Amino acid sequence: MFRYVALGLTAIAAVPVAGGCDSLAKPSASGGTTPSASASASASAKASAGASSSASASSAASAAPEPYKGPSGTLSGMIRVTGDPPPDTPHEYPKACRGEAGAMYGKLFRVGQDHALADAIVAVTKYEGYVAPKSDAVHVTVRSCAYSTRSIAISDGQRIEVRNVEDDTTTYLPWLDGARAPAGIVATPRGDAVKLYSRGYGRYWLRDQMGRTFMVAHVFHFHFSTTSVTGLDGQYRIEGVPVGTVGVSAMLPQANLLSVTKPLEIKEGDNKLDLELKFDKKRDVPEVSEAALPDEKRK
Repeated sequence: MFRYVALGLTAIAAVPVAGGCDSLAKPSASGGTTPSASASASASAKASAGASSSASASSAASAAPEPYKGPSGTLSGMIRVTGDPPPDTPHEYPKACRGEAGAMYGKLFRVGQDHALADAIVAVTKYEGYVAPKSDAVHVTVRSCAYSTRSIAISDGQRIEVRNVEDDTTTYLPWLDGARAPAGIVATPRGDAVKLYSRGYGRYWLRDQMGRTFMVAHVFHFHFSTTSVTGLDGQYRIEGVPVGTVGVSAMLPQANLLSVTKPLEIKEGDNKLDLELKFDKKRDVPEVSEAALPDEKRK
């Protein structure tokens, strides 16, 4: 039996590109005692290094264990943020972006009504069994110099598909920073989606290679699929969670991986849990802008 274990989400800060998100470690395949958090973190970092050189979405999918078929429930709720307001970002936007880019990227993170937190990644871990992803792809649209989200969660066997929904002739060149770099494929208006593949378990950034450095979405490839990303309403919904005691984590990638985790007993049917993150601008503002390219990050 596979058991998906949750580590502290802040551990990912020490993991390099394609190195993993860490509440969120690799499952133990032994079927025996679950390793300690520190041992799991070490094992995850080693697994990340191997994944960056050899893993692919297709191979991960072929190696997946038998999907969980026992009783399950649905978890939903709202993620809120309190504390300091999000600071402005230093980005400048072309006139052609028509203001949508400023609304998406003008603050360190997005906040909706009633302190609703957008772009938070919510994950359920610490359950028995393997829950297969419900689709082969996570769909992202791009319009007016802005991706439709600033955070993306994918699982083994999944890819990212980026579709240009512009009404004019604006084109984009989506790029998954940290993954293999094949020849770029232009996303044309109303054309086919551009398919992007990770190198396996780890952390990436979805960017645009046509000079719009502010266009960034944080991407995390997990070994499990029980995740959700909040919109401006702060709402999340995760289906197919095995019943029993689990860990529920919420993380904001844009704020130094600010996170919170709570235990919860999942029952069949609907389950509710709201979570709150408290932002401290002295602690949670990254030293390096998310718009920095890889060479700039290494300085």
